[in-house]
Amino acid sequence: MTPVDLTDFDRAHTYLGKPLAERLTPWPTVLSRLDHHARVRANAPFLTTPTAAGDMVTLSYGEADALSRRLAGWLRREPAVRPGRTVALAPVNDAASVLAVLAVARAGCPLLMLNPRDPAGRRREQAAAAGADLVLRPGAVPAEALPEAVPLPDPYSLDERAALPPGARCDPADDALFFATSGSTAAGKLVAQSHYAAAVNAEALRRHHGLRVGDRVLGCLPIQHVNGLHFTVLGILAAGAHVMLAPGFDPLRYPRLVERFRPRIASVVPSILEALAETWRRPEPPTGFDYFVSAAAPLAARTARAVRERTGARVLQGYGLTETVNFSTTLPPDLSEDSYRRLLLDADIPSIGTALYGNEVAVLTPEGERAAPGEEGEICMRGHNVMTRYQGNEQATAEAFAGGWFHSQDLGTEIIDPDTGRPFVVVTGRIKNIAKVGGEAVSLDEVDRVLRAVPRLRDAASVALPHRFLGEEVVAAVVPVPGTDAVPQARAALSQAFRATCRPSRILVLDAIPRTATGKVLRRELAARITGLSHTKSPGTVPSPIETTETKS
Repeated sequence: MTPVDLTDFDRAHTYLGKPLAERLTPWPTVLSRLDHHARVRANAPFLTTPTAAGDMVTLSYGEADALSRRLAGWLRREPAVRPGRTVALAPVNDAASVLAVLAVARAGCPLLMLNPRDPAGRRREQAAAAGADLVLRPGAVPAEALPEAVPLPDPYSLDERAALPPGARCDPADDALFFATSGSTAAGKLVAQSHYAAAVNAEALRRHHGLRVGDRVLGCLPIQHVNGLHFTVLGILAAGAHVMLAPGFDPLRYPRLVERFRPRIASVVPSILEALAETWRRPEPPTGFDYFVSAAAPLAARTARAVRERTGARVLQGYGLTETVNFSTTLPPDLSEDSYRRLLLDADIPSIGTALYGNEVAVLTPEGERAAPGEEGEICMRGHNVMTRYQGNEQATAEAFAGGWFHSQDLGTEIIDPDTGRPFVVVTGRIKNIAKVGGEAVSLDEVDRVLRAVPRLRDAASVALPHRFLGEEVVAAVVPVPGTDAVPQARAALSQAFRATCRPSRILVLDAIPRTATGKVLRRELAARITGLSHTKSPGTVPSPIETTETKS
């Protein structure tokens, strides 16, 4: 038999040497799972959302099926809606938004996820890039915030006779979702995800976390982001489990939600864990609670230790990108205490775990070879959960899939756990998060890690700024615990970790580090803030190697 000459794109969409034609799940779309649950467990709870009055409203699988079909019928009557035509949604964490996600898929349309808090110009540019003529707005979003949007009707008010008939209305290979990557321009990096990739991600989550019918999962991350939608909504739906979707994170109310809902798993980001380490008052988690899953931003070992000491629960760090349809790796739940301590609690850099079902994860050298354990390279992925493309950007797509892998732009290493013999991945930095100071490369991620390990610092981040003589300089911003002066400790920690030429030239004290809703540092915004502070200084002032400036947000 003559071997098939696969393109880089084709090789990136193989798994263990086999092409995607070999399906990994009998449920090739999330909708097919909803149809199944509506038939066999119609009264089982699917989605619980708190109301403004503090009550709980729960949708069963049967109700989610029926109401999403009503909403899909209404959509089909909209002039701008036809199968294959993109619809945009600016969702919030409520039942109406979740039903809209399901309804758009039932109508046979790809869905563009918009952030309702984004500037109007950015939303318009994203909608144009995705070809979306219709933008939907849930009732919880004020009309003045999205004047271009059509309000979602109350599905209970829609005529049941006009609902779309039961059954999934989408092809697994079709586009399901469009997401803009964090910090990208609107049209430059619009990620296209297929229905099948979403279904495989859901299957991988079910297997990795042992999700069962009736399991409870607490989510509070915004569903316009890939983690909030795929893990805490679509993944839970596919497993037949029960999700409480909080409208957001409130550090004072969150422990009461955990106590009241009694989840087995809670989905969080590191900034939420930092707050919980200070606000949690119980000496142990509620009965039945297993662990927190943290992703979207690097987790510091001291944060995981503080959460363990305060709540008694483990934190499992996960990792993935919008381009890999949510999770690529996560620490296994069944690690021994020795392995858990070695890989997370006592590690200099906590591990992001092992590859989830359906995708391969490798650390590759610049030559495209697999790095040896402990050797740094780029973290790359391929498999069933990898994106289809960057919408309308063939060059960026080709670059991302060079060599038959999706290139994450994250640096990392693999370590072999002596207890299990399995390879675990550690993220060591970001290829682009590098400053060139006097010709020397300085990792901003490494600076961030050193600072975040300082006990009396709540948060820290660094940026690279232009410098007249050095090319670039590194400047750090820190957020101390109120009432403390942690800058001397920060200075000492940096002195131990870096040569003098590679240390931040300044440390500034801020009230908060600007981050996305999922916890990623907004380095451009931070750089602008630091530059603005620098411009307020007297002209001609020469900064010392490390200086501090206090400011208020």
